Parts: sequence; structure tokens; C-alpha cells
Amino acid sequence: MSSFAGLTMTTPESQGFSAAKLERISETMTTAVAAGEIPGAVTVVARRGEVVHTHAVGTRNLDQPADTLGMDSLFRMYSQTKPITAVVTMTLFEEGLLFLDDPISKWLPEFANPQVVGYPAAKDRVKGTPLALGSTVTAEREITIFDLLTMTSGLPASGRTPAIYQEATTKAMKGAGFLPGDLLVNDPPGTYEEMVLALAEAPLHSQPGATWNYASDFDVLSLLLERATGQPLDELFQERVFGPLQMSDACFYCGENATDRLVADHAWDEDGRLIVRDPPESAEKLGRSNRKLMSGNGLFGGALCTPPDYARFAQMLLNGGELDGAQIIGRKTVELLTANHIGDRRVDLAVGPGYGFGLGYAVRQEVGGTFLPGSPGTYGWGGAAGTWFFVDPVEELWGLFFTHVFGYQFLPTADLAVRFEKMVNEALID
Repeated sequence: MSSFAGLTMTTPESQGFSAAKLERISETMTTAVAAGEIPGAVTVVARRGEVVHTHAVGTRNLDQPADTLGMDSLFRMYSQTKPITAVVTMTLFEEGLLFLDDPISKWLPEFANPQVVGYPAAKDRVKGTPLALGSTVTAEREITIFDLLTMTSGLPASGRTPAIYQEATTKAMKGAGFLPGDLLVNDPPGTYEEMVLALAEAPLHSQPGATWNYASDFDVLSLLLERATGQPLDELFQERVFGPLQMSDACFYCGENATDRLVADHAWDEDGRLIVRDPPESAEKLGRSNRKLMSGNGLFGGALCTPPDYARFAQMLLNGGELDGAQIIGRKTVELLTANHIGDRRVDLAVGPGYGFGLGYAVRQEVGGTFLPGSPGTYGWGGAAGTWFFVDPVEELWGLFFTHVFGYQFLPTADLAVRFEKMVNEALID
């Protein structure tokens, strides 16, 4: 039998799928490429440790259409780096180097005594303490590692902070390179440490732990991991995840000999046409920059992975933290990672209704009212260039959808990742 990512490839029927229904995935992606919706796509589905579907279509680079997209193509994971960062963090948790309730100021004193915008603490409201317009108050508690992992830190975020604080927030976020208009892949605003620490200069938009918000929590966490271990992020990822899992192509910067496998970043122009945003031959991800912006949040492309690389990561999670004899984290730690930790606080990102959030993963809570088939407990996350993965422990399956259009998921009509997961579930017959 053939293999994919070291996993056996088998027929869909042997793992309870309708082959005809799974084939709809390939047909859908091929049609989308032909229609100019995306430059290309890779899809992979596995169940019970066996791969039942692989498909690649399109080009790595619209300026070089003959450069065929394949399973060995290096994709920029962007925010889909976060699930890996969370696993790296939990390896340190299991070793006792850090704990989830540790204040981040233990390693990042720049974030000590955070200030919060716009309203007094509860005790001061009771006392009638006046609060001047535009003033801040000291946070009721420090930001913890748990807050970063669950994205409930209150760190400044575009569109969240009241107008009176926008100047300070915008300054900090521009310094961090986190505003969409500042995501200049070939001209980062500073060193990664400078970018992260700039965030400490702005007030929090809410009390730590109060609300879920998509901000730069994992950027701060990345710097914390470097300080806690004394290792650069690429070495830490290689030692803790990439190496043990034999994710042989996974990296933050590829060598020039891999240029012919690095996908181009695409985007839509003002007329809605796909264009090359960042060509492989001049990409900052080739490592020509001395800045080494290695972000566990996904900023500036995040980690680079091939579909087989990420397949091994997904299978490790489904296996309870182990793959091919390499125990990355314990089974109960995986359960902790992928449980909903935010209660009924709203996850206001493009994952749809019925989702909570774990430690770096969106977690499906229910089927009713979500309009899509699936299982409670399914978890996953995506990246800014349109990548997405999900793991369904109930059905013992996982799926990968990879494309390469920056900002893809924020276009209302860009729903291929959702349709992919829908078609996977619809193909289950046993």
C-alpha cells in the first residue's frame, strides 16, 4: 500500500466514506481554480489513521502558471501556526517550566501592571470614584499565560478600543506591525521583540479574562517562550514538535534551494482580481532578512509547512499527543488544549455559531443551530492565507484545506474551507 506523511493510504469505503461524495471535494476545488476564485488548493482527509483522500490542483504562483501546486509545496501557515505554538507551550507546562496561571510579567516585566481603558474597577464604581475622559485604570489582575492561550488577555486590538484611546493604540499596533495595512512582508517595522513590546505601551481594551478577542496574544506568548527557555523560536519548535514528529519541511525560513516549492502569497486587487502579493523569489520567508521575524502567532507568514507536515501534526493530536512512538504531549493534555475554556463568551471570528475556544483552537460545542453537519468536540484553526484544518475525535478523522490568498477567509463569498469540512462530513456513511 502507498503512504502519505507516513500514514497508510486506503480506499474511502474501507473507512466508512462514500467515494463518490468525497470526490465532490476534488470537483469543487478544480471548479474554483478554473473560475479564478483561488490560484490552487490542496485537500487531505484521513480517518482512523489512514488517508482516504488527497487532491492538489492549480498553481503555486499565478505569475508562473506552470509551477504546479503539489503536496511538497511550502505553504505559509500564518495563524495556523497558533495550534503548534500551543502544543510547544504545553510541553513546557508538562515539564513544570511554566504554568497556565503564571503572570506573563514573570518573563515579560514590560507587561507588568497593565492599564485598562475607559472605566473604573468595580470597587471604584461602587465608591463613585470619578474617571476623567480618556483616563485608564490599573487592571484588576495581571495577564496570565492562560489569558494568552485563550485570547482573553484584553491586549489592544483594532476596532475594539474606544475612540478616545485610538491614538495610543494605533501607535502601539503600528509599532507591532499588527494593523492590516502594516503587514509588509518585505519591510517589517523592527525586530520581533521590538514589535511585541510596543504592545505594552497601549492600554488593554478590557480586563484580563473578561472577553475573547482576536489580537496579538500569541505574538506576546512567542516572546515569552523565547525568554522562558533561552531559545529562539525556530530552535524551540524544531526541538519540541517539528523534529520529533518528522515534519521534515516545517520551518520558519526556507533556504534558497526551496524557492521552487514556496507558494506565492496572493491577494485581490481593487477590481477583485487575483494578483501575486509576495513572489517566492523575493519573499522575506527565504531568510534573506536579518530580522528573523519568527512569529508563533502567524505574523509575517508564521511557520512554513507542506500538507504532509501538517498531516502529521493533526494525526498526533488525534492520537492523543503521540505519533510513531514520539509522545509530544500527554493524552489528557491534548484534552485540556482542545476543551472550551471561555464558557459562553462569543468567538467573533469566521468560525460560525456554536463554537467556543480552547488553548489555541476553536472548539465546536453543538450541532443544533449551526447549519452544518459535524460533531461536538471538533477543533481546529486556520490561517490568513486561507488554510484550515480540523480534527473530529468523535469520528476519528481530520481534514486539511490549504490555499494561498492573503485575507481569503474575510471575503464573504470565500467559503471553500467551510464547504470542504461540510463535504467531508456528508461523505461519512459508516
